[in-house]
Amino acid sequence: MAVSNSSADVDTAGVSWHHEQLQRVRAVFDSVDANAADAELRAKVLAQLPDAFGGSVLGTRLFRDLLRVEHRSSRFLRLLRIWSGKVAAEVWAGDYQAAGLWMRALTEAPVFPEEFSQLVAEAKRDLSRDSLFEELVTGLVAGESPESADLLLASWGEPLIEYLVSQITGDEPVVNRRSIIQLLGMAGRGDVRHLTARLADPRWFVVRSVVTAIGKAGRVSALPALEAVAKYDDDRVRVEVLRAVGALTPDEVTSGALDALGDPSSKVRHAAISLLRASASDSVVTGVVEVLEAGIVSTKDVVRLVEIIAERRGPHVREALERLTVRKLSGGVSRSVRSAARDALAGWSE
Repeated sequence: MAVSNSSADVDTAGVSWHHEQLQRVRAVFDSVDANAADAELRAKVLAQLPDAFGGSVLGTRLFRDLLRVEHRSSRFLRLLRIWSGKVAAEVWAGDYQAAGLWMRALTEAPVFPEEFSQLVAEAKRDLSRDSLFEELVTGLVAGESPESADLLLASWGEPLIEYLVSQITGDEPVVNRRSIIQLLGMAGRGDVRHLTARLADPRWFVVRSVVTAIGKAGRVSALPALEAVAKYDDDRVRVEVLRAVGALTPDEVTSGALDALGDPSSKVRHAAISLLRASASDSVVTGVVEVLEAGIVSTKDVVRLVEIIAERRGPHVREALERLTVRKLSGGVSRSVRSAARDALAGWSE
């Protein structure tokens, strides 16, 4: 039986993988047009790396190490140029995962000295040019795999969000609105406050798109901002607020949807009915019965709401329908409720 020797056994696949990563670190420094002032540092780094080409993971680690120890502004600026070139090159090459690693290497949990913060902000702003954003956005949509850029978009943050919002308001966006909103949601995952700040925009169609993107971002910290626009004048915005809140709090969607049944807009009420129909919560039946008994919904919505009850199964459903057929309700709506409940009960089965 073969005996394993931990000091001698080698994971060849792991060695190969790390070897490839180191090659890409070398490629970073090989791509830099270093002058004499950088020659010594560059030579020391390259001397530690093998000669073949590899990946980005160890390259970004080394880059962060250099950011951490570099206190000379001229050298730090050269590191920023390396970073900018790597992000742009990976975007143009369509390697969005690698671009995301490089973007995060500089922007996440900064390790550089505080006095260089302004230089970093300027480097990020200079990188954030429309031509590169257009290449990124169109490349993602054409490739039908935006998820590969999740890290990149979330790390890029505000400059990218500003560009995407400009596409919503522009006459000739580079991709369709649906794609823009999807990318906005991904860009907002890093810091959703970059999205919620846009809710103050005076244009209803911008607010509507941003609300939808917030729902896609999946950050519950945005709920207070959504509640602040829940009574927005335009009902198209209120519809999206209702849906976004439902997406962020699926377990609590019932209460918000029930409240929205009293909205003056049929669009909002229909959105609320759709959310209630899709919810598997047992509280839907009880909540809908209470709303119907209160007589606060229009006659047109009565049948849809009774159908939501009748679509479910269980003894509590029969009890609810029977309750609606016999209870003395006030006003014209009560007759519609009793009639719809009787019809539903006649065709209902366990």
